[in-house]
Amino acid sequence: MKTYSLRFEVQDVSDVARVEELFYNHFDGLVAESFGRLLLTVYMDGHENGPMAAKCAATELEKLLDVTVARLDRDLVDAAEIARRCDRSRESIRQLIEGTRRKGAPFPTPAGAPNGKRIWEWSVVNEWLRVNVPESAEPEFGLSRDEMTLVDGWLLRWRSLPWEQHVGMEFREITATLRNESVQVRSPRINQAWVKSWNVASRVIREPAAAAAPECGE
Repeated sequence: MKTYSLRFEVQDVSDVARVEELFYNHFDGLVAESFGRLLLTVYMDGHENGPMAAKCAATELEKLLDVTVARLDRDLVDAAEIARRCDRSRESIRQLIEGTRRKGAPFPTPAGAPNGKRIWEWSVVNEWLRVNVPESAEPEFGLSRDEMTLVDGWLLRWRSLPWEQHVGMEFREITATLRNESVQVRSPRINQAWVKSWNVASRVIREPAAAAAPECGE
């Protein structure tokens, strides 16, 4: 079973100490402040893929902590930070980046290079390490760049669209089937009455054990 490490930036926090207390009562993870931002790292397992785990985590964070989940934090790292997390020398990491130490899949392309200093998303680097240098990778899984963009778009849609419109779109995506590579057929069962029948507010949320990640309601 995969365990996903997901770090969110949250907003609308009036009492950091209260949020921190509630977080550790319900989640397995870490609370951190960085340059005026409050970051919550959540470890989630029992999900089919990373985006599903992230959506569940974001939903539960907002419900249980009364905060607004703004976006996934990209957890940007430079070569020196990669070396620190891998417990390897900077020269060793430089050789991995340049491709002189290990043949095979090239090192991930940087997310940017401010002032010429290359930076990467840690989750992308860690996944590359898992395949190419498994002894240096962290055990938790992260999200790819595309998956992080997908989740951020979902969070934005959740905040900006009316509830029924958002839920309708969500279930259309869930029930969509591909008849062939070019035509996507939607389920005819999706209509306004069917969407209204999903009373999200009445879902049963099982009480999680202390220091354990909560499960999404069925």
